Amino acid sequence: MGKPILYITLVSIFAVLVGCKEKETVIDSLDSPYPINEDEFSTDTLTSGFAVPYGLVFLSENDFLISDRVGKLLRFRNGVLGEISGGPEVITFGDPTQPMIVHGGLMDLSLHPQFPQIPWIYVAYFAKDEHGKVARFQLVDNEIVNFEHIFQTRTPGYYGNGMRIVWQDDSHFFLNIGTSNYTTRNEPILVAQDLNEDWGKIHRLNQDGSTPEDNPILEDQTSPTSIYSYGHRDVQGLVFEPSSQTLYGIEHGPKGGDELNIIVPGKNYGWPLFTYGTHYDGQPVSLISEDSAAQISVLPQHFWTVPTSDGGRAIAPSSAILVKNSNFPEWNDHFLVSSLAFRRLLKYDPESQETYGLKIKGRIRSLFQEKDGTILLLEERNDLTRDNGMLVRVRKP
Repeated sequence: MGKPILYITLVSIFAVLVGCKEKETVIDSLDSPYPINEDEFSTDTLTSGFAVPYGLVFLSENDFLISDRVGKLLRFRNGVLGEISGGPEVITFGDPTQPMIVHGGLMDLSLHPQFPQIPWIYVAYFAKDEHGKVARFQLVDNEIVNFEHIFQTRTPGYYGNGMRIVWQDDSHFFLNIGTSNYTTRNEPILVAQDLNEDWGKIHRLNQDGSTPEDNPILEDQTSPTSIYSYGHRDVQGLVFEPSSQTLYGIEHGPKGGDELNIIVPGKNYGWPLFTYGTHYDGQPVSLISEDSAAQISVLPQHFWTVPTSDGGRAIAPSSAILVKNSNFPEWNDHFLVSSLAFRRLLKYDPESQETYGLKIKGRIRSLFQEKDGTILLLEERNDLTRDNGMLVRVRKP
C-alpha cells in the first residue's frame, strides 16, 4: 500500500510538533506551559524496552500485560519482561528515519470486569485490512488462546489514531475510535459527522461486541447502532466515573482546542464543524460560529490552548485518569492528563479549572491507578534509535 497524501502531511506536521531537527533522534522535554506544582512524589522505573507502549492491564500482583503500538504484546511478570506471540497483525504508519512516533498499530488493552473468573482480555487495534477492530482472547501462561474478533469499523481508511476502552459495568464497554484527517474550512472532511462511518465516534458495546438494545437512536436512524456519541476528533483520554455514572472524554484538538467533555448519549460534539483550535498551518477549521455550535452540539466543559505568538498550541492529551482514593490527597478528584506536545504530566482541577505542570517529564502515552493508590505511567521512547520506553511507578516519597 502506498503512503497516502494524508499520511505524508501528518508526518510533516508531527515533525514540526515535536520540534526536532532532521537528524536528531532524541526528543527532549519542554518547559511546562502551566505553573509547576510542588507536589512531592518519587518515581521508580519498573522496566524498559518499549517503543510506543499504549495499553496495560493488571493480570495479578506483579504481573502486567502491555501493548506496544509497533505490534507487540509484552508480559512483565515478577520483574521479567517477555514477548507474547500470537497477537493480532496490525498496520502502522511511521518511518524510522523521521522524527515521529508511529500512528495506527496495537492500541488499548482491557480486562473483563470479572477477570479472572471471566478470563477475557480485550485489545483494540488498527488492522492490516485498514479497519479499526476489537478482539478478545484468553491467556494461558504466555500463549494466546480462543482469539476472536468481536467488532470492526464498517469501512476501512486511514482515520484511526487513538483507540481506548473503558467499562461501564460487567456487560458494557465504551470504545473510542479517533479520526485523524486533514480538514480545514476550505476543504472540510466530515467523517466524524457521518453516522454511516464509525471513525470519530465513541461506541458502546456489549461484552461480546454486539450492539446494546438501549443505545441511543440517532438522527435518521430507526434502531440503535454501536455509536454512543459522535463529532469527536480523537478521545484518547476516556474515563468512566462509576459513582456518578459519568463518562468523560479528553480529546485532541488540532493546533490548540484540546477538550474535556462530559459524554451524553446520542449527542454531537461538533468536530470539525466547530473547534477552539486552528489547523497546523494556521488555516481556520470551524465551519460555524460558537453560538451556532451551541445550538446543534455540546460545547466542552473546558479546553486547552497554550498561548503562542502564532495563535496557540495544543497540549496533545494522550491519556487521562480521574484520581480517586489514592495515596496522593492533593491529586484526589483531579484529572491527571499526559501532554505529548510538552512531554509532561499535567494536573487539572475541575472545580477551579486550573491546570498545573507536575515534575514528571516524558512522552507519557498512558496512565493507570493501582488498587493501592499508586500511579503507573507508560512512557514512550525518547530516542528513535532505541526501544527505551518505560513502565514507571509514581508513589509518595
